[in-house]
Amino acid sequence: MSVPKLTRRQFLASASLAAAAAPCVLPSHVLGLEGKLSPNEKLYCAHIGYGNRGHELMGGFLGSNDFHYVAVSDCFKSRKEEAAARVNERYGNSDCKMYDRYEDILDRNDIDVIINSTPDHWHTKIAIETVKSGKDIYCEKPLTLTPIESRQIVRAVRKYNRVFTGGSQRVMEDYGYMAPVIQSGAIGKVTEVHVEVGNPPIECWLPAQEQPEGLDWDRWLGQAPWAPYNEWRCSGSYGGGWRIFQEYGNGFLADWGAHKFAGALYILGMDTEEPVTLLPPHCEENETAGVLAIFANGMKIYHARGGHDITFVGTEGTFRHQQDRDRIKPLHAVDVRRYHGGAQRIQDDFSWCVRHRVRPFQDVIYPATAAVLCQLMAFCYRVNRRLDWDRETCTFKNDEAASRLVRRVQRFPYQIDEV
Repeated sequence: MSVPKLTRRQFLASASLAAAAAPCVLPSHVLGLEGKLSPNEKLYCAHIGYGNRGHELMGGFLGSNDFHYVAVSDCFKSRKEEAAARVNERYGNSDCKMYDRYEDILDRNDIDVIINSTPDHWHTKIAIETVKSGKDIYCEKPLTLTPIESRQIVRAVRKYNRVFTGGSQRVMEDYGYMAPVIQSGAIGKVTEVHVEVGNPPIECWLPAQEQPEGLDWDRWLGQAPWAPYNEWRCSGSYGGGWRIFQEYGNGFLADWGAHKFAGALYILGMDTEEPVTLLPPHCEENETAGVLAIFANGMKIYHARGGHDITFVGTEGTFRHQQDRDRIKPLHAVDVRRYHGGAQRIQDDFSWCVRHRVRPFQDVIYPATAAVLCQLMAFCYRVNRRLDWDRETCTFKNDEAASRLVRRVQRFPYQIDEV
């Protein structure tokens, strides 16, 4: 198996630089003197993927004075038209360009940033091609489809030195208040965390339906295996659709896990760490109903079933998200990673970092690591046996069959090029 050569040392080195908000040295084509934008300049942006989440994201970016939309792209003609009309209405003009192929957007020299809210199986390819084109990017979660993609996306962002934000606003805005509490030792040494999210993915066996006009179905499928059109297969519904199917993602385990597991890792100060062992449910070493991930420092993170949301268990107490917010406070001030420039929203953190050429709160290393944790848990459910993870080789120790899961066969011509 050919594995991109991103060693653990390189991975962690990237993370330590990110934590220090290391400057990006490659200036954007729009950058002014000293590699920074004037505060009065707009960031010209394009939106790729206008489904449910894309519609929501666009509202946040349209509401910011820092960004100005100039282009949109989607596989559905009706969605492209809706997105462009929304942009034009916001600005009172008719200048927003519609594109069938996102590649044509990346060829433009007047676009600074890309907002990528496509389904999960398109995230990595579009992100890598975006940074190669010299543009910065906000990419929706879950960041990647496989552990190999997480290696590839980190390598590309570092190689081309772009500003990259993973799209989980909840890590800071919902769960961030817990980081000072936990890291101050308010409940002692944390030994385990219980994170309640949805199920691992299932295979999709939906019957064929008549394909609607104005849809490039082959392009929507992308790297995924060819399958007949079905409206539920490509639905962006938050209750299911492509989110639950193995061909296009890693289930609600990874979908909401990109918020909650990422939040737990951030709160622990472990958000560049991957587990060393995965244990299936109801085994001798894990009597719970969910997969258990064990880390090198002994930390245990459970995929919880019922009644937890996020629960931290320490040697001197327990902290439950929201329930203990007013009951337990930090013992002392703790310097934790936060949004930059006083930002309160993830879009504003992204804007500030693009302008100042530093790595944002959700720099690529963090959502890539969280995605791997969710993927490894999904693999453990799938094979239903203990898995010992070797981060250096991106394989499972002494388990050739499970190691085949770390990458997927990609359909031509939508495969991801090696970085």
